[in-house]
Amino acid sequence: MKGRPMNNRGFTLMELIVTLAILAIMMAIAVPATSSWRKSSQYKAAAREVVSILRRGRSQAVQQNQNTTVTIDLSNHKYSLAGSDTTFPNGITVEAKVALGDVWQKSGSFSVTFRPQGTSNQTIFVRVNENSNLQVQVDSTATGLAHM
Repeated sequence: MKGRPMNNRGFTLMELIVTLAILAIMMAIAVPATSSWRKSSQYKAAAREVVSILRRGRSQAVQQNQNTTVTIDLSNHKYSLAGSDTTFPNGITVEAKVALGDVWQKSGSFSVTFRPQGTSNQTIFVRVNENSNLQVQVDSTATGLAHM
């Protein structure tokens, strides 16, 4: 009995193996890149949070017409505004200094007081991750502006 010609549908075993090998190679390349991207985004988020708390402190001083202090406690890995403490995420190193020529400090406490005019009592530099360029700065005592 002569049948109809077989219809070859589907994939051969060799095609499946080659496809899986290509996918495995692509995953081996993508996973390390993704983990470094994730770490970088964590550093950026922490730096943005420091800028945010400094800007909030300045804004609060102007709105309430009174001095407001933002404290960055490196020893306890926290920062605070008006008594509400927030902890930096795990794995994030934070350093600070008060002058350009100073050495970066990994411990101790740094405070910036914002006045009702929006000015600050000192310039402060905060760096998130010692190997990173993510640096937060309260510009000057004249403006009190915080930026990354």
